[in-house]
Amino acid sequence: MNRQPAIPKRLGLLTAVALAALLAGCAAPGGASNATPQLELPATNAAVPAVAADWWKAYGDPQLDALVDEALRNNRDLARAMARIDESRASLRLTQADRYPSINAGLSGARARASETGPAIAGGIGNDFRATLNVAYEVDLWGRVANAGKAAREELLATEYARETLRTALAAQVVQSYAALQSLDAQVDLFTRAVVAQRDSVKLQKVRFDAGDLSELDLRQLEAELAANEGQLPKLERARGEAERALGFVLGRSPRALLEQNLPRSATAAAVNTSIPEGLPSDLLQRRPDVQAAEARLRAAGARVDAARAAYFPSISLTGSWGRESSDFSKLMDAPSLIWSVMASLTQPIWNGGRIDAQNDLAKARRVQAELDYRDSVAAAFREARDALGAYAEAQASLQILQQRVQALQRAEQLTRVRFDGGVASRLDLIEAERFALTAQASQADARRALAAAQADVFRVLGGGWQPQATNQQQAAHQPGTTS
Repeated sequence: MNRQPAIPKRLGLLTAVALAALLAGCAAPGGASNATPQLELPATNAAVPAVAADWWKAYGDPQLDALVDEALRNNRDLARAMARIDESRASLRLTQADRYPSINAGLSGARARASETGPAIAGGIGNDFRATLNVAYEVDLWGRVANAGKAAREELLATEYARETLRTALAAQVVQSYAALQSLDAQVDLFTRAVVAQRDSVKLQKVRFDAGDLSELDLRQLEAELAANEGQLPKLERARGEAERALGFVLGRSPRALLEQNLPRSATAAAVNTSIPEGLPSDLLQRRPDVQAAEARLRAAGARVDAARAAYFPSISLTGSWGRESSDFSKLMDAPSLIWSVMASLTQPIWNGGRIDAQNDLAKARRVQAELDYRDSVAAAFREARDALGAYAEAQASLQILQQRVQALQRAEQLTRVRFDGGVASRLDLIEAERFALTAQASQADARRALAAAQADVFRVLGGGWQPQATNQQQAAHQPGTTS
């Protein structure tokens, strides 16, 4: 009997069921776990000047710019961050694939003998050849797949923000290491010039000592001061070598280059001209990449809670196949060999040893941890910003005071030398005046390093470059992973 006319009715019924399930899935509840907590933030009216994303160029040092660019290209930590982004993108594509039907083709051949005493009709030995096209689809009635996809998208966004955080920190580290090298260069130059001058002086005074015009006390004092300054040079050279190799490692250079390199740099450090905010701009700190990454991870954890909750509800699966089957391979493509099947199934979990409860509790616990991490990241942002601004103000004041001290001690050295030449001051007085002036100049070089380091740290804790009073649309356009 031919019943093929009933097939369209069955297909129509299954299509209607699937369509109703899809529409129900669009209205599935969810999203209650994704709200970002409201935090108590300090009010501020501080004016925030605009700073370019490549803020380190404000130092006006092309060699520093080249080193930062090299670090952003070759640093291995940054390369690992890029690999984590690629991993998150692959995870997102994997979750998105669950939203679509899976289609596969199969071709099989079998030869078997049926039992003569079994329930089936004995057929002896026979062949079975089959070629099918199979389709399977799980209706996302409760939003499990949609929320899993949302979690993956938020994780991808978090990894991109983490990369931006690392880029800012990396640029700040290069600036600070570069300033340290410049400070060590200045100190090596100061002590080298002092040692050269003192060696010449000792030679001259030895001649006077041999002629009886200089006491042994004066000569030994000169030799002791020379030895003290000579002892500083190996320490400074070692520190400079370590600083160069540390910077080379940050730049991602090879082991051979770490040992053979001589990093080019300018002779003096220049303070950046960009104004630094005096207060704590709340909106600016909340746009820090690490804060936004923590918020994205919180939203991802909330989406996973919604996905885990969906496991309590029934799941609907639709499967279908179409193909050919024949005992004779040569007749496999003939019209009578046509086979097809359509099936819809509904599965409701009843008891599984508490697995669903455990997965739901696990997702909720992880969301609590993500919320605490987010709160800590915001609090840490304000704490770091306050500390960095305080360190910057201190570095500015210290450098100004040291500049005044250097001027005063250099003038004191000149006056002591005049008094010594006039026979009023002793040689010990002159040696001490020279030592104080030299030490002050070395401290001034280190204070310049501290100021550059403090400036770089302010840029880092404020999230790098920023624009004042940016609109939400402008902020979204600058989010990682967005295109215009």
